[in-house]
Amino acid sequence: MYRDTKSRAATSELESSVSQPGKVNAVCDAVLQKLRAQKNANLQNIITANVCKDPPAVDNGLLVVSELMEEDERLAEQAVEHICFLVDVNKLFDHALGLYNLDLTLLVAQQSQRDPREYLPYIQELHKMPPLNRQFAIDDKLERREKALGYLKELGNIEDLEKYVVKHSLYQQALGLYRHDEQRRRSLTRLYAAYLRYTSRFREAGLAYESLGDFSEAVDCYVKSGATCWRECLYVAQQQDPPVATETLQEIASTLADALCEAKDYAAAATIHIDYLGAVETAIQCYCRGYLFADALRLAVLHRRSDLLESAIDAGLADAFSNSTEFLADCKAQLKAQVPRIAELRKKAREDPLAFYEGEYCRAGEDIPDDISVAASSGMSTSASLFTRYTGKGGSVGTVGSNVSRATSKNRKREEKKRARGRKGTVYEEEYLVNSVRRLVERVESIKGEVERLVFGMTRRGMAERARTMEELMCQVIEGCRLAVKEIWVEQEVDRTDNQSRALHEGEGVCKASGGEGVLQESLEAMRAKQEPPVVKEFVRLELLGEKR
Repeated sequence: MYRDTKSRAATSELESSVSQPGKVNAVCDAVLQKLRAQKNANLQNIITANVCKDPPAVDNGLLVVSELMEEDERLAEQAVEHICFLVDVNKLFDHALGLYNLDLTLLVAQQSQRDPREYLPYIQELHKMPPLNRQFAIDDKLERREKALGYLKELGNIEDLEKYVVKHSLYQQALGLYRHDEQRRRSLTRLYAAYLRYTSRFREAGLAYESLGDFSEAVDCYVKSGATCWRECLYVAQQQDPPVATETLQEIASTLADALCEAKDYAAAATIHIDYLGAVETAIQCYCRGYLFADALRLAVLHRRSDLLESAIDAGLADAFSNSTEFLADCKAQLKAQVPRIAELRKKAREDPLAFYEGEYCRAGEDIPDDISVAASSGMSTSASLFTRYTGKGGSVGTVGSNVSRATSKNRKREEKKRARGRKGTVYEEEYLVNSVRRLVERVESIKGEVERLVFGMTRRGMAERARTMEELMCQVIEGCRLAVKEIWVEQEVDRTDNQSRALHEGEGVCKASGGEGVLQESLEAMRAKQEPPVVKEFVRLELLGEKR
């Protein structure tokens, strides 16, 4: 009957502007400013403007009612009736109670038609309390813990305050309240330290005990926090009064050194062995395990232990050489096996994507519907059209492929496990292999520094041939990584860009699959998305060894 004269753009613009909380509140404030001049005539409008704010200013609306209770009880009843109509009664009762105005709370409760047996005994009990106790009781009931804690502080009952802090874990708020009261702050800090230890936050618990001068407890917490706090632990262990026994200190140091070795922080472990255990040979072995041969050599000479040059350092170099060559040989074998396999899988996907992506269902003996649209131009551009059998593109969902299993949580979990394993011959194999090669390249990049230190150390100890072998093997692996990155990511990015428009065209109207099919869709989308190739930096050869032959 009526024609819409507003354009869709204008309507959406109006909705977006009104939906912004700042603009809503600005309009409400402007209305309130105009209406306050004639308060009695616009009473309901004033309350409505407060309640319409984002978030609703319910307390301001109740304050209007509170002022009217002193001026005109009849208007106050009308106002509270109106605000009870606008706001949920239970929330309104809590807001009125939170203003510590029991008369207003009683009026709201009466207008809400609540059973007097629900609220009268409680309000009467609050009336009998002193003001501070009443405010604490109200805030505690409304779960305004921090405000309740402030009233407890004003009451001066430190025992009740500490119980309340422990009950509701208000340690930080309490420490802030008593930051200028040294005695109370220390008492609360001790409670907080016990709480931190109970919640296994040992590092912070150790710091709390250390600030209290309780070094024995601090040592226990720092030891339990792990190897990261070895410096703090050894410091506080020597601050105790009376001083800790030498045997105890060495036991703590040995425990920390073992933990650091497990965490592969060999430099820190070596420091402990030197400074606290006097074990020079063990320290040198730690340095060698961390490929810190320069430190090992310096330490041996510093302590006049030339016998350790051969027995410890040369042996450490030999072990490091063996471990590194074995690792790099495994990397070469992995690249040789996985990179061609990725190329083979991509070739199969390009040549016959239907057979490649539907292989699982074909092997299960299912019939492939005739209405599946698969473009053979790119394996990565098939994911959109592949899922038309599940999303019902061009028709209703569920009318095609009646034998396809339903999208259930159980199927999804099973499919996610298949994707994580990336078994050979499945549609997830390529994704698994690509991620595997990425991790390999990143691991090779991370050991470059170790290999450089190893080559330098072997050269210093007259192992030039081993150093050359190490360099040559490292360069071969680096070159293999560079070629893998080019073939897997760089060239694939060119192919992805060439087929992007086709993939987007085929993906129009396709819904998000669920269950096991959703896992497959996510896998294909992940492979189709742009991926940043890992960075392969140049390995700098040691010129003293000469050029490779």
